[in-house]
Amino acid sequence: MKRIIPKRGLGLAMAAALALAAAGPLAAAPRGAAPEKARAPAHKVLSNGLEVFVVENRAVPLATVCVVFRGGASAQTPENAGLFHLYEHMLFTANGKYPNQAAFTAALNKMGVSSWNGATGSEYINYYITVPSDKLEDGVEFWSWAVKKPVFDAAKLESEKDVVINEIRGYHADPDQIMENALESRMFPAHPWRKNIDGPEENIRKATVAQLEAMRAAYYIPKNTALLVGGDVSPERAFALAEKWFGDWRGGAAPAIAEPAQGPLPAGVRLVYADPEYYEGVAQAQFRWRGPDVMRQTKDTYVADVLLYLLSSPVGRFKSALMEKGPGLYDPEYISFNYPTARDGGALSFSTFLVLEDPKKDGPTLDRVKALGDLVVEEFALIAKDPAAYFGAAELDKAKGKLVDLNLLSTEVASSYVTDTLTFWWAVATTDYFLGYEKNCRAVSFADIKEFIGRYLLSAPRSEALRLSGAAFDAEEAMAERMKTLGFEAVDQAAAFWWQRR
Repeated sequence: MKRIIPKRGLGLAMAAALALAAAGPLAAAPRGAAPEKARAPAHKVLSNGLEVFVVENRAVPLATVCVVFRGGASAQTPENAGLFHLYEHMLFTANGKYPNQAAFTAALNKMGVSSWNGATGSEYINYYITVPSDKLEDGVEFWSWAVKKPVFDAAKLESEKDVVINEIRGYHADPDQIMENALESRMFPAHPWRKNIDGPEENIRKATVAQLEAMRAAYYIPKNTALLVGGDVSPERAFALAEKWFGDWRGGAAPAIAEPAQGPLPAGVRLVYADPEYYEGVAQAQFRWRGPDVMRQTKDTYVADVLLYLLSSPVGRFKSALMEKGPGLYDPEYISFNYPTARDGGALSFSTFLVLEDPKKDGPTLDRVKALGDLVVEEFALIAKDPAAYFGAAELDKAKGKLVDLNLLSTEVASSYVTDTLTFWWAVATTDYFLGYEKNCRAVSFADIKEFIGRYLLSAPRSEALRLSGAAFDAEEAMAERMKTLGFEAVDQAAAFWWQRR
C-alpha cells in the first residue's frame, strides 16, 4: 500500500518526481495537430453508472486492471479523517470469494500478477493489478469481488489499525510532511482535514466495522467509480467483461466531494521550521498563494500551467532577474514556481534556497525572506504590465509546445496511462479535461496571463515560510526577535497538523 503523491503542474500536473509516463503505442503528433483524439481511450458507461475506460496497446501480452474511486482526504470530515486510508488496507483482507488474506494472495499468484498495489491520496483511492492478457477476465472478476463484496472482520480490523497507525507515524515524523502540513493546515483553516489523508490516531483507534460499511455505501459505489483497463486487450472484450462482473453492482447517487469550497488564503501565515535534519549552509524560502480549483476556475488552470513553463527556464528573464536582485540565492536551477492541479484548495507555490554564510554580514534570514517575497511580487508586476514584452511571442509558443509534448509523453505506456494519468484526471477533474488539454493550453494568450497574475498573485495575500537546519536556527542570535517583529510562528512535529490546533 502506498500514499499517493499529488500530481504537480509544471504543466500537466506531474508527480513530484516528474514521473507521469503513461500509456498507448502512439507516435508523437505534429505540432498543431489534435493528438487528443488519437490517444483517447475507449469509453463506456454501464447502466449502473460505472465508467469504463480501455487503452489498447498490443506491444506486450499484459493487461492492467485498475479501479478508482473519488474520495480520500477531499471527502473527509474531522470525525472520519484517516478512515479512507484504513479502508484501503481492509479491502485487501477479505471479500465474498476470498475469505482471508491468504486466499487473496493465492489468487494473485495463480493469475501470475506481475505488479499490484493500492493507494490513498488527497482526491482519490485506486487499486490495480497487472496480469498476463489471457488472464484478463480473472483480473476483472478479482476486483469485482473486492469492490462489490468486501468483508470487514472486526478482529482483522483491530490488527490492521496497528499497521495503519505505524505508517502514519512515519509520515508524521517526516520533515517534508511536517513542513507541508504546517503550511496547509494554516492556509486552509476552514477544512484543513481535506489536505491530509491520515488524520489523528484516535480516529483510527475508534474506527468500527459499521463506519467502514457506511463509507462503502456512500463512496464505493458505481456512480463514484471508474474501471480502467490497459494493455493487450480489445475494447469490446473489456466492455463485455465489465458488464459481466460489474453490471449487477448497485449503489446510490454520486456523493458531493470537496464541498463547500476552501476559502481564500488568510493573511499573516508566516512560519519558521527548524528542521534538525536539514541541509547545512542553505535555507529554503517558500511563498504560496491561493490558486484555482480545477472544477471551479477551469480556464485559470490552463493559464497557470502555461505561465509555469514561461517561468521555468534557468536562463530565462524571470530567474535571471531574481538571481541578480535577490538576497543571496543559491542557484537558478533551484528556483521553482509550481501549481498542483487540485479539485479542492488549489495553491500556487514559489520555492528557492538562500545561501547562509554570516547573518551579521547578510542580515537576519527572515528579513531576507521578506525581501525576496516582495521581489517576487515586484517581478510578477513587471510581467503583468506587458507579458508579451517580458517574454516574447516565441517563448509563449515554446511553453505551449512543451506542455503538449509532456501530455503526449503521459500516454506512452499502457499500465501507467491507466494507473497514473487517467486515474488522476478522471478523479480530480474529468477525462475530458485531460483529452482537451492541448487545445485549451494553445488558446492561452498573454492577456490571459496578465489577468491571471493580477487576480491570483498581485491582489491576494501570500503565505511565507522558512525552513533551515536546527543548528542554523540556534546560531542566529536575532532569530527570536525578528520572528516576533515580523509575525512568524515556529512550527515543529508537535504543532504542524490540523488536529493539534483544534
